[in-house]
Amino acid sequence: MGTRPQTGSDYLASLDDGRVVVHDGERVARVAEHPDFAGTASTIASLYDALHDEAADALLAPIGEGDGLTHAFWTVPQSRGDLRAQREAIRAWQRRTHGWLGRTPEFMACMLTSMAAHAPSFGRFEPNVRAALERDQRAVTHYAQALVNPPVDRDLPPDEVGDVFLHVVRENDEGVVLRGAKAVVTGAATAQRLFVSHFGGEVQTDAFAIAASVAVGSPGVRVYTRGTPFRTDQPLASRFQEHDALVVFDDVLVPWTDVFIRDADTMLAFNRGAVGWNARLAFQAATRLEAKLERIAGLAVRAAEIMGTEERRGTQAALGEVIAFRHTVAGLRDAMIEQAAPSGESILPGVDAAMAFSALAPDAYSRVRISLETTLSSALAHLPVPIGSLGTAEVESVEPLLRGSGGTDARERLEVVGELWDAIGTGFGARHELYERSYWGQPERTHVGILGLARADGRVADWQRRAGS
Repeated sequence: MGTRPQTGSDYLASLDDGRVVVHDGERVARVAEHPDFAGTASTIASLYDALHDEAADALLAPIGEGDGLTHAFWTVPQSRGDLRAQREAIRAWQRRTHGWLGRTPEFMACMLTSMAAHAPSFGRFEPNVRAALERDQRAVTHYAQALVNPPVDRDLPPDEVGDVFLHVVRENDEGVVLRGAKAVVTGAATAQRLFVSHFGGEVQTDAFAIAASVAVGSPGVRVYTRGTPFRTDQPLASRFQEHDALVVFDDVLVPWTDVFIRDADTMLAFNRGAVGWNARLAFQAATRLEAKLERIAGLAVRAAEIMGTEERRGTQAALGEVIAFRHTVAGLRDAMIEQAAPSGESILPGVDAAMAFSALAPDAYSRVRISLETTLSSALAHLPVPIGSLGTAEVESVEPLLRGSGGTDARERLEVVGELWDAIGTGFGARHELYERSYWGQPERTHVGILGLARADGRVADWQRRAGS
């Protein structure tokens, strides 16, 4: 059997690279040991360890001519069978985290594999694109994406906000020097590398046309994060808390070998779907959301049983709606496989289903949260003590008051409803609704894109002709 990717201990050790992380205004000495980051770092490490345990075959696929193994999503798919194998590999990791980590280490494979499948379109940087995929698939490098510009001066084109937006200040024999900032870089503090590019504003000048891979520990990179307060007994926040970061590049030298784009035309084509990374992203995101909705649905049904309301028609309808959203997300993801078509040196998940998913998911997740708040209502508020206090002198006498229906004891009630509270009622839960709503940017941008694609490929005109016949 070929070599496998890094282990959990390899990953944790890589975070001690001299990176500058400023959390709540203070410099973090060791990210993997900081209480606000340790749970997430440990969870990610456990995913890497899963690539080495007895059940790892479901996650792994051969690299190239079979001289190594990687997470299946880090390979360039050639068939629908490959996409199905990638679905199962993504699903296996996501069911370990119940979809609560948005930036797991297979996430940015959507970008690197799509680029490699269209490597010639990157011109003189084609060798860099191919070499980056080979390096990162062998390690299953944990990336954060640094694509979004800070929300300032939106009345100006990106090229005129040089005091804030990321750009190249100079080039030399060693590489390019970057200055500026990127916002909402989720998981940057616990990532190994950043995929740096522009998205959301169409750059017109080469100075702002840059796509590259940058190590988080590079001199001049500073990561700023703000904590979402949580208690150690919150079952989700303590293991899956991700921090959205502002990343500042203070004259960061990026070696030429890590540069992928340096001209405005290629950047525009890249963002408009020329390499298909958006569809690959939707494929991974749908599988992640499937796992999250499965966990929420399972907990919600059990919570209704504990409350003794599972036979009420309104409760059943609300629970069925949550499950229907799970089915819809999974169905659209599987439709991406069935609609897949050749693209460059690969097969690309179906764009129609990918865009339909990106249009549906933001509102669907908000609807799930509202439905659970309405259906479970007071059950979410009746959490007067943490699980760890059960059996203590002050709480033991009231434990019978904390039980549920149908013989449920206090511990199970607090475990089930407490996890749902963390999922939708705490700061962690509120941030996740914002995360899902903002995942694709402004929803109207997605809808406009769907219309534009249907017009461009002639379908709108065909529908109009048929309507008039």
